[in-house]
Amino acid sequence: MTTRRRREGCRPPRRSPRSCVTLEALHDEAVHEQARHGLVQGRALVEQLVRQAIADGHIDSHCDPATETNLLLALTGFAPLIELDVIRPLDALAAIDLYLDRLFSGNDRSA
Repeated sequence: MTTRRRREGCRPPRRSPRSCVTLEALHDEAVHEQARHGLVQGRALVEQLVRQAIADGHIDSHCDPATETNLLLALTGFAPLIELDVIRPLDALAAIDLYLDRLFSGNDRSA
């Protein structure tokens, strides 16, 4: 993909650089592999932190580290919803706070 096409694809002022990389990765195998590699490494690091938090007693020992890692990473899905005005940033923060409170307190207040 040319630099010009890349810039044109990311012209809207609200589009984040992350969105541009994601779009480019869908069409460019080299960018796809580089982005995938970075995300796999990042996910592994987050899971390691979750496992350590469980071992240290900060997260309930009954929590599955892989599932909690996936849920934490799912929170990043708020970005396009905020950028496209589907939800307000404060609503995303409220959901994130609720999830983190539940995760670290062992109390599911979402029900």
